[in-house]
Amino acid sequence: MNVQPEALLSFAAVARLGSVTAAAKERNLSQPALSAQLKHLTAAVGEPLLLRHKQGMRLTPAGQALLPHAAALANALTGARQFAVDYQGLRAGSLRIAASNTLAAHVLPAALQDFHQAYPGVQLQVSSGNSEDALAQLQRDEADLALIERPLTHLPTGMQSCRIGGDRLRLVLRPEHPLAKPKLSRSQLAQLPLIQRESGSGTREVAELALAAVGLQLSPLLELSGTEAVREAVLAGLGGAFLSEYCIRRELASGLLVSPEVPLVGLERHFHAVLPIAPSRAVLEFLRNERLKPQL
Repeated sequence: MNVQPEALLSFAAVARLGSVTAAAKERNLSQPALSAQLKHLTAAVGEPLLLRHKQGMRLTPAGQALLPHAAALANALTGARQFAVDYQGLRAGSLRIAASNTLAAHVLPAALQDFHQAYPGVQLQVSSGNSEDALAQLQRDEADLALIERPLTHLPTGMQSCRIGGDRLRLVLRPEHPLAKPKLSRSQLAQLPLIQRESGSGTREVAELALAAVGLQLSPLLELSGTEAVREAVLAGLGGAFLSEYCIRRELASGLLVSPEVPLVGLERHFHAVLPIAPSRAVLEFLRNERLKPQL
């Protein structure tokens, strides 16, 4: 005969309270209903579990042996109920974010700080890579939310997206570079020794589309993984690169890099959050943060 979870919970209540009447009241059952559960449980075990005495009920040896299992179930249920309350109130749980490099370095930190202050019980996990990596993590269920900077031509099945701000790419060079002029023509731009990001990068994709729109397809001098590596290569004087304004603000302000005007359109881009059609409350609360709407 099967052991029913409800019967175990009733048995644990009787053992703890010492009374069928008190246990029935706590379990919100009638006394006959709870007694029927205990009868069913006794039949499943094959031996009496409880004996009546003057002070109420006491456990038989079989009941004492069964009690740890019944108590474990009752504790687990109590814990699960409390977890559900905490999770709905964002007092517990986790939020896994996969973000592109630019967003991870320049947009996320302030938003994460705000979220942590509002919901300190939620564990935050952030991984960074290029936009393609972030989407792949979301599809593999390794992230609850992907923040990307590449154009969205299609959405993974079961996902939705929303815009969360944007930035603009700028060509940057060392001031000593021959092409470090106030303004470049198309023919001058064609001579650019280009340093570019790896395949899958949103920055690279936006730059390539803008160049292609004016009939340019530059052969890169160097391909590097990550924004920081590209910026350092430009600072070393190896060539020029298209980078987010977020990433080169300090270098432009200090004069370490310059940004010529170029005859390109489409260097502005939108950031997107990609999330399941039925997102968790933690995801929704995080996306309500005003810091995810950056103003350049």
